Amino acid sequence: MLLCLVYAIPKSHAGPLLEPSSLWPFGFALISLGIFVPLGWWLFRLDPDARVMSLSRLGFGSIGGVVAVYFIYGIGPGLAGTLFGAPVGVGIGVIQVARLVQDLNSLPLWVTIIAYSVSVGLVEEGSKAVAARPECFHAVQVRAALGFMAGIGFGLAEALIYSYRNYAGTADWTAYVVRYLLCVGSHGVMSSVAVLLLPEDWWDFDRLWIAVLRLLPIAFLHGTYDALLQRNLTGWAIVTDVVTFAALPLILWWQQEQLGEA
Repeated sequence: MLLCLVYAIPKSHAGPLLEPSSLWPFGFALISLGIFVPLGWWLFRLDPDARVMSLSRLGFGSIGGVVAVYFIYGIGPGLAGTLFGAPVGVGIGVIQVARLVQDLNSLPLWVTIIAYSVSVGLVEEGSKAVAARPECFHAVQVRAALGFMAGIGFGLAEALIYSYRNYAGTADWTAYVVRYLLCVGSHGVMSSVAVLLLPEDWWDFDRLWIAVLRLLPIAFLHGTYDALLQRNLTGWAIVTDVVTFAALPLILWWQQEQLGEA
Protein backbone atom coordinates (compact mmCIF):
# COMPACT_ATOMS: atom_id res chain seq x y z
CA MET A 1 0.00 0.00 0.00
CA LEU A 2 1.17 3.51 -0.64
CA LEU A 3 -0.17 4.83 2.65
CA CYS A 4 -0.46 3.05 5.97
CA LEU A 5 -1.68 3.44 9.50
CA VAL A 6 1.42 5.46 10.35
CA TYR A 7 -1.02 8.39 10.28
CA ALA A 8 -2.84 6.86 13.23
CA ILE A 9 0.25 6.59 15.45
CA PRO A 10 1.43 9.71 17.27
CA LYS A 11 4.70 10.87 15.81
CA SER A 12 7.78 10.56 17.97
CA HIS A 13 9.90 13.67 18.40
CA ALA A 14 13.07 11.60 18.25
CA GLY A 15 15.29 11.91 15.20
CA PRO A 16 15.44 9.52 12.27
CA LEU A 17 15.80 5.90 13.30
CA LEU A 18 18.16 4.78 10.53
CA GLU A 19 20.80 6.27 8.28
CA PRO A 20 20.58 5.72 4.50
CA SER A 21 23.41 3.17 4.58
CA SER A 22 21.92 1.06 7.39
CA LEU A 23 21.27 -2.64 6.80
CA TRP A 24 18.65 -2.80 9.54
CA PRO A 25 15.71 -2.82 7.07
CA PHE A 26 16.81 -6.30 6.03
CA GLY A 27 16.79 -7.29 9.69
CA PHE A 28 13.27 -5.94 10.04
CA ALA A 29 12.27 -7.96 6.98
CA LEU A 30 13.63 -11.15 8.57
CA ILE A 31 11.71 -10.42 11.78
CA SER A 32 8.53 -9.86 9.76
CA LEU A 33 9.12 -13.14 7.91
CA GLY A 34 9.55 -14.91 11.23
CA ILE A 35 6.13 -13.65 12.28
CA PHE A 36 4.01 -13.99 9.16
CA VAL A 37 5.28 -17.24 7.62
CA PRO A 38 4.46 -19.39 10.68
CA LEU A 39 1.23 -17.41 11.11
CA GLY A 40 0.19 -18.23 7.54
CA TRP A 41 1.01 -21.91 8.00
CA TRP A 42 -1.08 -21.99 11.18
CA LEU A 43 -4.03 -19.96 9.88
CA PHE A 44 -4.45 -22.06 6.74
CA ARG A 45 -3.46 -25.36 8.40
CA LEU A 46 -0.93 -26.30 5.74
CA ASP A 47 0.69 -29.72 5.67
CA PRO A 48 4.50 -29.99 5.27
CA ASP A 49 4.37 -30.27 1.46
CA ALA A 50 2.10 -27.24 1.16
CA ARG A 51 4.38 -25.29 3.51
CA VAL A 52 7.36 -25.89 1.26
CA MET A 53 5.33 -24.87 -1.80
CA SER A 54 4.10 -21.74 -0.03
CA LEU A 55 7.66 -20.51 0.48
CA SER A 56 8.10 -20.19 -3.27
CA ARG A 57 5.25 -17.68 -3.31
CA LEU A 58 7.30 -15.33 -1.15
CA GLY A 59 9.65 -15.04 -4.10
CA PHE A 60 6.85 -14.84 -6.67
CA GLY A 61 5.23 -12.05 -4.68
CA SER A 62 8.38 -10.08 -3.84
CA ILE A 63 9.99 -10.26 -7.28
CA GLY A 64 7.23 -11.08 -9.74
CA GLY A 65 4.60 -8.89 -8.09
CA VAL A 66 6.82 -5.83 -7.75
CA VAL A 67 8.22 -6.21 -11.28
CA ALA A 68 4.67 -6.51 -12.64
CA VAL A 69 3.54 -3.35 -10.83
CA TYR A 70 6.45 -1.27 -12.11
CA PHE A 71 6.04 -2.72 -15.60
CA ILE A 72 2.38 -1.68 -15.65
CA TYR A 73 3.28 1.79 -14.39
CA GLY A 74 6.14 2.17 -16.85
CA ILE A 75 4.76 0.84 -20.11
CA GLY A 76 2.90 3.36 -22.25
CA PRO A 77 -0.64 2.81 -23.55
CA GLY A 78 0.58 2.76 -27.15
CA LEU A 79 3.21 0.09 -26.58
CA ALA A 80 0.83 -1.94 -24.40
CA GLY A 81 -1.80 -1.81 -27.14
CA THR A 82 0.70 -2.94 -29.75
CA LEU A 83 2.01 -5.83 -27.66
CA PHE A 84 -1.17 -7.03 -25.96
CA GLY A 85 -4.08 -5.57 -27.90
CA ALA A 86 -6.13 -2.38 -27.87
CA PRO A 87 -8.18 -3.18 -24.72
CA VAL A 88 -5.01 -3.61 -22.67
CA GLY A 89 -3.62 -0.35 -24.07
CA VAL A 90 -6.79 1.47 -23.08
CA GLY A 91 -6.60 -0.07 -19.60
CA ILE A 92 -3.00 1.09 -19.16
CA GLY A 93 -4.04 4.58 -20.23
CA VAL A 94 -6.83 4.63 -17.63
CA ILE A 95 -4.38 3.50 -14.94
CA GLN A 96 -1.94 6.27 -15.82
CA VAL A 97 -4.66 8.93 -15.75
CA ALA A 98 -5.79 7.64 -12.35
CA ARG A 99 -2.22 7.94 -11.04
CA LEU A 100 -2.13 11.58 -12.13
CA VAL A 101 -5.28 12.57 -10.22
CA GLN A 102 -5.20 10.27 -7.16
CA ASP A 103 -3.50 12.79 -4.86
CA LEU A 104 -5.37 15.93 -5.92
CA ASN A 105 -7.16 17.03 -2.76
CA SER A 106 -9.25 19.48 -4.75
CA LEU A 107 -11.22 16.56 -6.21
CA PRO A 108 -14.21 14.96 -4.42
CA LEU A 109 -13.41 12.00 -2.17
CA TRP A 110 -15.28 9.57 -4.43
CA VAL A 111 -13.01 10.50 -7.34
CA THR A 112 -9.95 9.87 -5.18
CA ILE A 113 -11.36 6.49 -4.15
CA ILE A 114 -11.93 5.48 -7.78
CA ALA A 115 -8.47 6.71 -8.78
CA TYR A 116 -6.74 4.75 -6.01
CA SER A 117 -8.87 1.67 -6.70
CA VAL A 118 -7.70 1.68 -10.33
CA SER A 119 -4.11 2.88 -10.00
CA VAL A 120 -3.18 1.02 -6.81
CA GLY A 121 -5.84 -1.50 -5.82
CA LEU A 122 -6.39 -3.16 -9.18
CA VAL A 123 -2.73 -3.05 -10.21
CA GLU A 124 -1.27 -4.37 -6.96
CA GLU A 125 -3.92 -6.97 -6.19
CA GLY A 126 -3.93 -8.24 -9.77
CA SER A 127 -0.13 -8.50 -9.80
CA LYS A 128 -0.02 -10.33 -6.46
CA ALA A 129 -2.84 -12.71 -7.39
CA VAL A 130 -1.22 -13.69 -10.68
CA ALA A 131 2.16 -14.12 -8.97
CA ALA A 132 0.56 -16.41 -6.40
CA ARG A 133 -1.61 -18.53 -8.66
CA PRO A 134 0.13 -19.94 -11.73
CA GLU A 135 -1.97 -23.09 -11.36
CA CYS A 136 -5.53 -23.68 -10.18
CA PHE A 137 -5.69 -27.32 -9.17
CA HIS A 138 -5.04 -26.86 -5.45
CA ALA A 139 -7.71 -26.86 -2.76
CA VAL A 140 -9.28 -23.51 -1.96
CA GLN A 141 -7.53 -23.24 1.40
CA VAL A 142 -4.13 -23.89 -0.17
CA ARG A 143 -4.79 -21.28 -2.85
CA ALA A 144 -5.70 -18.77 -0.16
CA ALA A 145 -2.47 -19.59 1.68
CA LEU A 146 -0.41 -19.13 -1.49
CA GLY A 147 -2.04 -15.74 -1.94
CA PHE A 148 -1.24 -14.81 1.63
CA MET A 149 2.42 -15.74 1.17
CA ALA A 150 2.69 -13.85 -2.11
CA GLY A 151 1.23 -10.80 -0.39
CA ILE A 152 3.75 -11.10 2.43
CA GLY A 153 6.58 -11.27 -0.12
CA PHE A 154 5.21 -8.26 -1.99
CA GLY A 155 4.74 -6.30 1.24
CA LEU A 156 8.30 -6.99 2.36
CA ALA A 157 9.76 -5.98 -1.00
CA GLU A 158 7.71 -2.79 -0.88
CA ALA A 159 8.85 -2.18 2.71
CA LEU A 160 12.50 -2.39 1.69
CA ILE A 161 11.90 0.02 -1.19
CA TYR A 162 10.20 2.49 1.12
CA SER A 163 12.89 2.08 3.79
CA TYR A 164 15.67 3.25 1.49
CA ARG A 165 13.73 5.56 -0.81
CA ASN A 166 11.44 7.34 1.67
CA TYR A 167 12.35 6.59 5.28
CA ALA A 168 16.16 6.52 5.57
CA GLY A 169 17.45 9.60 7.36
CA THR A 170 13.95 11.04 7.85
CA ALA A 171 11.48 8.60 9.48
CA ASP A 172 11.26 7.59 13.13
CA TRP A 173 10.56 4.09 14.47
CA THR A 174 6.79 4.27 13.95
CA ALA A 175 7.13 4.22 10.16
CA TYR A 176 9.11 0.98 10.28
CA VAL A 177 6.75 -0.72 12.74
CA VAL A 178 3.75 0.12 10.61
CA ARG A 179 5.41 -0.76 7.32
CA TYR A 180 6.92 -4.11 8.38
CA LEU A 181 3.99 -5.28 10.50
CA LEU A 182 0.65 -3.68 9.66
CA CYS A 183 1.25 -3.08 5.96
CA VAL A 184 2.85 -6.47 5.34
CA GLY A 185 -0.02 -8.22 7.10
CA SER A 186 -2.61 -6.22 5.15
CA HIS A 187 -0.90 -7.12 1.88
CA GLY A 188 -1.09 -10.79 2.83
CA VAL A 189 -4.81 -10.68 3.59
CA MET A 190 -5.72 -8.65 0.50
CA SER A 191 -3.63 -10.88 -1.74
CA SER A 192 -5.32 -13.96 -0.32
CA VAL A 193 -8.74 -12.51 -1.14
CA ALA A 194 -7.54 -11.54 -4.62
CA VAL A 195 -6.37 -15.09 -5.36
CA LEU A 196 -9.75 -16.47 -4.34
CA LEU A 197 -11.51 -13.98 -6.62
CA LEU A 198 -9.24 -14.51 -9.63
CA PRO A 199 -10.91 -16.70 -12.28
CA GLU A 200 -9.21 -19.86 -13.48
CA ASP A 201 -8.71 -18.48 -16.99
CA TRP A 202 -7.01 -15.29 -15.81
CA TRP A 203 -4.25 -15.81 -18.39
CA ASP A 204 -6.63 -15.54 -21.38
CA PHE A 205 -6.29 -11.98 -22.76
CA ASP A 206 -9.58 -12.36 -24.61
CA ARG A 207 -11.31 -12.80 -21.26
CA LEU A 208 -9.17 -10.35 -19.29
CA TRP A 209 -12.20 -8.21 -18.56
CA ILE A 210 -13.67 -11.05 -16.49
CA ALA A 211 -10.56 -11.15 -14.29
CA VAL A 212 -10.75 -7.36 -13.88
CA LEU A 213 -14.40 -7.54 -12.84
CA ARG A 214 -13.70 -10.34 -10.38
CA LEU A 215 -10.89 -8.33 -8.78
CA LEU A 216 -12.87 -5.10 -8.48
CA PRO A 217 -14.19 -5.75 -4.92
CA ILE A 218 -10.74 -6.17 -3.36
CA ALA A 219 -9.32 -3.41 -5.57
CA PHE A 220 -12.09 -1.12 -4.31
CA LEU A 221 -11.38 -1.96 -0.66
CA HIS A 222 -7.66 -1.40 -1.19
CA GLY A 223 -8.26 1.86 -3.03
CA THR A 224 -10.77 3.10 -0.47
CA TYR A 225 -8.31 2.37 2.35
CA ASP A 226 -5.53 4.34 0.67
CA ALA A 227 -7.81 7.21 -0.37
CA LEU A 228 -9.18 7.62 3.15
CA LEU A 229 -5.69 7.73 4.59
CA GLN A 230 -4.63 10.21 1.93
CA ARG A 231 -7.45 12.46 3.19
CA ASN A 232 -6.47 11.81 6.83
CA LEU A 233 -9.75 9.98 7.52
CA THR A 234 -7.97 7.39 9.62
CA GLY A 235 -11.00 6.10 11.52
CA TRP A 236 -12.86 5.22 8.32
CA ALA A 237 -9.69 3.68 6.91
CA ILE A 238 -9.51 1.36 9.91
CA VAL A 239 -13.16 0.39 9.36
CA THR A 240 -12.30 -0.44 5.73
CA ASP A 241 -9.38 -2.56 6.90
CA VAL A 242 -11.63 -4.48 9.31
CA VAL A 243 -14.11 -5.18 6.49
CA THR A 244 -11.25 -6.45 4.33
CA PHE A 245 -9.97 -8.77 7.04
CA ALA A 246 -13.49 -10.08 7.64
CA ALA A 247 -13.96 -10.75 3.92
CA LEU A 248 -11.22 -13.39 3.79
CA PRO A 249 -12.82 -16.07 6.01
CA LEU A 250 -16.25 -15.40 4.47
CA ILE A 251 -15.03 -15.83 0.88
CA LEU A 252 -12.93 -18.83 1.87
CA TRP A 253 -15.93 -20.49 3.55
CA TRP A 254 -18.24 -19.73 0.60
CA GLN A 255 -15.86 -21.20 -1.97
CA GLN A 256 -15.26 -24.29 0.16
CA GLU A 257 -19.02 -24.79 0.44
CA GLN A 258 -19.43 -24.42 -3.31
CA LEU A 259 -16.73 -27.02 -4.03
CA GLY A 260 -17.63 -29.37 -1.18
CA GLU A 261 -14.33 -28.80 0.62
CA ALA A 262 -15.77 -27.51 3.88
